[in-house]
Amino acid sequence: MSKLIKPSEYAKQSGISRQAVYAKIKKGLLRSKKVDGQIFIELDSSVNIRTKSEAPTNGFVHKDLLAAKDETIKILKETINDLKATNNLIVGTLKGEVDLLKEAFGEMQQLYRTQISHLKINEPAKIEKKDHIDIVDEKNYIEVNELAKSLNLDKKERKRFKKAAKELQESGDFRFIEIEDDIYALKSASYDDFLEALRSLK
Repeated sequence: MSKLIKPSEYAKQSGISRQAVYAKIKKGLLRSKKVDGQIFIELDSSVNIRTKSEAPTNGFVHKDLLAAKDETIKILKETINDLKATNNLIVGTLKGEVDLLKEAFGEMQQLYRTQISHLKINEPAKIEKKDHIDIVDEKNYIEVNELAKSLNLDKKERKRFKKAAKELQESGDFRFIEIEDDIYALKSASYDDFLEALRSLK
């Protein structure tokens, strides 16, 4: 028949620390049992743990205490070594994951560079300032006010459209050019983003 005893009581009666008791439980050197969420040490009823009151009073008591402390130290050292091994394993795993992420990032970066290098950005032809747009240019460009009208913008919207087009032209937007203080827009370009930005200002 077995009896249950608390780890703290076992430690007190055995003359070792509670940490050593829990280390023994973890290593399977002591049988344990959970009762209502609490851990108890399961002992054979025939086993008698010597209490302090039952301890011998001769010189052997010191020897017993030293042996118990040595056992505690030994178990704690083994626990520390186990923790170090676990820590090294975790660090190694994390390092491997970081290396994989770096490799994946490098591959993605290379793919983007390759894609960008294949893009061909056609800059609009530079048009010298002149009094009127020639016939060739008229096929490609339209005056901003005319474009605004073709987009069914009201008077207020056309005013904002022209102002924004001027700012975009100055910032280098390829869709707009300036000739003799007038802004012209590329007919073949899309202005959906432009219109969406203007309407969001309402």
